[in-house]
Amino acid sequence: MMLVINTAFKTANLALVTDKTYAFDIDSNSKHSENVLPTIEKLVEEAHIDVVDIDTVALVTGPGSFTGLRIGAAIARALGSVNKKIKFISLSSLSLMAYIIAKQKLAKGDFVCAINALSGLYFVGTYDKNGINIEEEKMIDNASFEKITFPKFAFEGDIDGLQSVICDNESLVEYAKSQQKAKHFVTLDELLPRYLRLSQAEDNLLKKSKKV
Repeated sequence: MMLVINTAFKTANLALVTDKTYAFDIDSNSKHSENVLPTIEKLVEEAHIDVVDIDTVALVTGPGSFTGLRIGAAIARALGSVNKKIKFISLSSLSLMAYIIAKQKLAKGDFVCAINALSGLYFVGTYDKNGINIEEEKMIDNASFEKITFPKFAFEGDIDGLQSVICDNESLVEYAKSQQKAKHFVTLDELLPRYLRLSQAEDNLLKKSKKV
């Protein structure tokens, strides 16, 4: 039984996969910190299982919202502390987007997945038409972003002017299952948020240290 958690963005996606899939979205007006755990409990109750029956946790580790990524990682760690037998899968939000694009055949050749990192910065990953990553995920500035000649995609409502991709629960679960089938497991210690940048506090501290 697999629990899939995506708290990387304003809307959280949660799914519990047993002999069938139970899924729920937490909208952008709700606080993930207050609603994710109760929602997982509801999914477990609806599936008529116990939380200790979950043997795999697939977590979207980013890039995305710093707070959301921390919440997801904390929940995964809490589950791992309760059940030492759980296997963990780390899902890239950019590769998830690429999976959806390839599934829907939205790109005829190489393409770029992008997430707004705010302040004129973008998280990007480059993929071939089959959704295979061909360049390391990174953060770039607006000038570099504008120079990209490949078709660019973004999750719905994230970046104006780009072709939109909807992160639906069906695709999220399918992608998680594909990574499970490929045995792309990580240890709990390796299940870390993909920030791709320093937090604001860390950035301020670094700037301050350079001035000293």
